[in-house]
Amino acid sequence: MTAVVLPFRFARRLPQIRKTAAYMATVPGNHAEGHLREQLRRLEESLRKKGVAELEIRSEIGSYEGAVRAHLWRLLISQGGAA
Repeated sequence: MTAVVLPFRFARRLPQIRKTAAYMATVPGNHAEGHLREQLRRLEESLRKKGVAELEIRSEIGSYEGAVRAHLWRLLISQGGAA
């Protein structure tokens, strides 16, 4: 018997998304991108260790990255930093 592992949607983990985006808004662009890449790598590694299928991992990574970037834009626009 095999089981399908379905993770809780990372794009719905609002405190983590807000924290990552808030940090990214305070550092230079290249450092912010590096930070996000590291967060995505860790997420991917964690999902892989839990036995999540590759297709699901790619979907989760993309959704989480999109959620972080969307929140980052909201922060930048509300602060007037997106000139």
